[in-house]
Amino acid sequence: MKMTKVTMNLTDRDIKNTETLTRRLHSRSKASAVSSALAIAEGITRSIERGEEVLIRTKDGALERVFITGAGSV
Repeated sequence: MKMTKVTMNLTDRDIKNTETLTRRLHSRSKASAVSSALAIAEGITRSIERGEEVLIRTKDGALERVFITGAGSV
């Protein structure tokens, strides 16, 4: 797979989110965590664009619909 180097300006919050995702996704690096997060976001927005719903099952088994502002107009 071809790799392209990308430089980004991130806020302190962005860095903290990247570090959190690195741990939660068991990523080898922050770059890998960002790549995984982009793939997850792409899949979710693709589903929403097709008119599908994104649901999360809570600990007690209830289903909750996820709303992502702006995702319907992707």
